[in-house]
Amino acid sequence: MKRFILTMVAVLTLGAAANAMSYKSARDQAFFLTDKMAYELFLNDDQYNAVYEINLDYIMCIDVYDDIFGTFWTRRNNELRYVLSPAQYQKFISLEYFYRPVSWTNNKFVFTIYNHYPKNRYYRAAPPGYQVYKGSNRYFDHSAYNGRAYGEPLTKSQPKPSTGGTQYPGMGTSKSQPGSKSQPGMMNKRQAVNEGKHRMNDRRNH
Repeated sequence: MKRFILTMVAVLTLGAAANAMSYKSARDQAFFLTDKMAYELFLNDDQYNAVYEINLDYIMCIDVYDDIFGTFWTRRNNELRYVLSPAQYQKFISLEYFYRPVSWTNNKFVFTIYNHYPKNRYYRAAPPGYQVYKGSNRYFDHSAYNGRAYGEPLTKSQPKPSTGGTQYPGMGTSKSQPGSKSQPGMMNKRQAVNEGKHRMNDRRNH
């Protein structure tokens, strides 16, 4: 009986490990999701980086089905309250593909954001966290975001974020709609990551 129990524990452990996402995959999913949140919620640069970190923490903690809306999902939502303005947070919870970004279909995790936006299209350069953040904040008992100042959210009338001169629909006068495959000024992943590296190097050199 003891051997049977140990065998079942080993099988369940292997099953959970098989579902766990690699760091590389998790950060790519977090980047894509956060980029679209930045677009629709008008995140400033500080918010953009913090939201990326929070999304990455959540995604890296998903190993099994119960994790989708478990403790880590609740913590993600609580952390976002510290980062987003009240208006941004209300919009966030009203959009299912942001509020519940992961679902379970055909025995696998599915990111619902891809039902609303084309793959490999980005509005913003990768945040600094994409290059350096490994998900350590999720191990803290306290919030790493509570008490920090994030400034005012962007508005359509405010200057666009620093993006190397690229124009971003929805933040200026463009009439393009979210999910359009013909939106001008968008980047692919490589361009967005390289632009993020360029911006980091510029800050270090100044």
